[in-house]
Amino acid sequence: MKNLIAFILSFSCVIVFSQRNIDLKLTEAEKYTNEIIENNSEKILHYYKLNNGILKKINPNNDYEDDDSEIMMSYKIIKRNNKIIYISKSDSFWGMGDWNSSQDFYFDEKGVLLGAVKKEDWFLENKCARQIKYRGIYRNYGKLKLNRVDKFYNENDKEINLDSPSCKKSKNEALENAEATDKINFRDLENFMKAEKIKYYK
Repeated sequence: MKNLIAFILSFSCVIVFSQRNIDLKLTEAEKYTNEIIENNSEKILHYYKLNNGILKKINPNNDYEDDDSEIMMSYKIIKRNNKIIYISKSDSFWGMGDWNSSQDFYFDEKGVLLGAVKKEDWFLENKCARQIKYRGIYRNYGKLKLNRVDKFYNENDKEINLDSPSCKKSKNEALENAEATDKINFRDLENFMKAEKIKYYK
């Protein structure tokens, strides 16, 4: 019995240590990418994907060389030590409309997915909020499913309680929109590229 208890405690310690290790790596990756975004934006690599899967590198200050109808997705990539550690993808690159959607992915330098943040913003225009900002926060703790925490904010970045009297009627819509975001079925950079059906760089 003592051996069993010792084994369980040891196994629990391994899990906790592993989660803390992932959290630490993710925090470091987020700190590094935020520093680049805020202070060294010229280091961000910009790409867009055509409907045929071809990925093209662009200068964000220039117009796209392809017709808008041919562009499917845009990507921002940040590298550290020449390794991709951050990819942000969005299909809201024209900056128009009532709906904004993007997803941020963080990898270690071996290409393993550390975590992700899904962002969906849409207008609600009722007592709950004028605008809802959904943030799905994911962590890869090596389990079958990613650890996921959902957060909802209003247009003033104040967290929303969907069970509050003013938001109950909007709860189903908010949860449905959260579930409708792309599923994260990959766990590394290589399979991210496969999931995105990216053919090659130009």
